Amino acid sequence: PPRRRALLIAVSARLPVPLLLGMRLAGRRPRRFVLSAASIALLVTTLVTVLAFHATAGQPRFRGPSGMSDPVIDRDSQVLLVLTVVLVILAAINAIFTAWTTALDARHQLAVARSLGATPQQVSAGLSAAQLLAAVPGAIVGIPAGIGLFSAASHAGTVTIPPIGWLLAAVLGTLLVLAGLTTIPARIVARRPVAEILQSETA
Repeated sequence: PPRRRALLIAVSARLPVPLLLGMRLAGRRPRRFVLSAASIALLVTTLVTVLAFHATAGQPRFRGPSGMSDPVIDRDSQVLLVLTVVLVILAAINAIFTAWTTALDARHQLAVARSLGATPQQVSAGLSAAQLLAAVPGAIVGIPAGIGLFSAASHAGTVTIPPIGWLLAAVLGTLLVLAGLTTIPARIVARRPVAEILQSETA
């Protein structure tokens, strides 16, 4: 309807250029958006599960009279650390690959945006924003999912929820690392000459 279209135009006119570009890029590939959100949700779920494990294992009931920790808990902690490192590496590779493919798919659209006045820095930030738009809901879902997963897998009875500071650090750290990783392919694509991209698309 005309009113809805006018409202969308009015709202988009007030958005920063990187965020507007990011929303357009995310909307062009909804399946990729969902897959990126699922990848981050899986990563944050794992991180929160590990945090819940350490918060629960740190309770006095899991330590002996001398304060020594349970060897079984130490072994489980080592296994969780290995799994977490492997998952973080896979998530990092997936983030770079997704950002790269998004940039390649949208190179014509981004070249048009640059020809209309967008700077390479804004284009690069827009590509990163597209990834973060998918990562934020995934990270939010990962918090209750991680606690629920540990609760389902735990045989210790009461589960200790990690401090809010731990959870915020896990979420914000994930988003900051993701933004840093996606900046690399975004800057490479954003530095390509506009005329070269437009000519290659029309050839």
